[in-house]
Amino acid sequence: MKQRDSAPSVSRVRDVYLGIDLGTSAVKVLATSSLGRVLATARRPLDLVATTALMAEQDPHAWWTATCAAVREVVEALPEPRDVAGIGLTGQKHALLVLDEHDEPLGPAVLWADGRARAEAEELALVYPAVRRRSGAHPLPGFLIPKWLRFLRTHPDAARRARRLVFAKDWLGLQLTGRHATDRSEASASQVYDFRSDDWAEELWQVFEMPPLRATVLRSTEIAGYVTPEASDATGLPAGVPVAAGAGDNEAAALGAGALGEGRVAVILGTSGTVVGWSLHRSPAGGLVWNRHVPQRGYAATGTVLSAGRAIDWARSTFFPPGTRMVEVLRAAEAASPSAGPLLFLPTLVGERSPVPDPDASGAFAGLRPTHQRGHLARAVLEGVALSLAEVVVLLRGAGVQVDELRLISGGAASPFWRRLIGSAVGTPVRFVGHGHGPAMGAAVLGAAAVGRHGSLEDIAARWIEPGPVEEPDGSERERLRTLAGPLRALRTALRGVPLPPS
Repeated sequence: MKQRDSAPSVSRVRDVYLGIDLGTSAVKVLATSSLGRVLATARRPLDLVATTALMAEQDPHAWWTATCAAVREVVEALPEPRDVAGIGLTGQKHALLVLDEHDEPLGPAVLWADGRARAEAEELALVYPAVRRRSGAHPLPGFLIPKWLRFLRTHPDAARRARRLVFAKDWLGLQLTGRHATDRSEASASQVYDFRSDDWAEELWQVFEMPPLRATVLRSTEIAGYVTPEASDATGLPAGVPVAAGAGDNEAAALGAGALGEGRVAVILGTSGTVVGWSLHRSPAGGLVWNRHVPQRGYAATGTVLSAGRAIDWARSTFFPPGTRMVEVLRAAEAASPSAGPLLFLPTLVGERSPVPDPDASGAFAGLRPTHQRGHLARAVLEGVALSLAEVVVLLRGAGVQVDELRLISGGAASPFWRRLIGSAVGTPVRFVGHGHGPAMGAAVLGAAAVGRHGSLEDIAARWIEPGPVEEPDGSERERLRTLAGPLRALRTALRGVPLPPS
């Protein structure tokens, strides 16, 4: 692939910015004007290879094929494709993609949801405690180093041919620009990063026998490269358009929610529930992951409840008739009277990352009575997620992160009832960000900031992102949820001692 060393001359004002979001289930692309107005969107689904319960892989070539199709659809919808002025990238974090000397994959990408490296994660925690001290995160099976160690052991021949490791969005960046680059939010989540130098921790790369070549680490708003003629042919993009280094999905979603700076905390209510706060100082604490954030200064403190939307969707498919719409489930939950008796739900259906890391955790109801109907079960699920998110906020505050307002974004946040439960459980005002484009909007903001014609990153985000009105916590709801919080924590602790037989 050809590389370009500088931006082309521009004879006209360009004012369209693309955000590309490489998710787990789909690639999403949107185009915005320089005022943040969405001009076009496109989506292409992605297949997940999961032949065993712990497996989660994808074909990186399929990533690029889907991206090309989605980008072309968006570009063709624009009045003038030449108006594309910049591109930002985001995507699922923690993917392991191993490349050879020709930048060809040595196998499928192993995703964040892959749990086969459990033994390696446990060994890493015991033998290399410095990794946790450096990164502020307990090694988990879906993180980079455990998966690389498993790759070393299960594919030794391929490992000997390995020359690079790349992250998901950076594979797209390579295809677009021909250059190897990553951003600080992605690199700092790898657990082989030195926060003091803001670069790779060379000694850890050597300890873990990682490939010799490393991507250049850039700020999220730095230009990683320019669209090559080959990529132009594949996507319909004009050659020479600058591509920003971008950010991981959580950081881009927080940016897309306008949750930058002290006090504003993003809650991304998708399949999982992720809480992202900003802090000028890093204070590693259990249950949180600390990465570099998209602003030039500061850190992202992140806690993830793995089953949020997943939990209520499970309740819908399990307790309600086939074809029941989610809005009907939420209506039944809101109508269910708490007078039927207290009911707890622990939303640890696929293990847990926050507030207490536990890959073996399973979900549970407690307090079931004959008076409870399916609406009560659905309400308990929503409350269990809300209370777990509130525990994550407690961790944030304990680590010194200021929390004055929650910015709720993504599908589940569209429910006023669920927003009320979350705000009441946390005891903090919430605002709904309803543009519906999550990380892709954040990526587009990064693309605009990289070009440098529209002010700072913070200025652009303030103009583009318009949150809804402030919704205050409900006092009576808060008091009722407060009485459930302690029993839910006790239930989580008690279940860790229950020796369930292996599946």
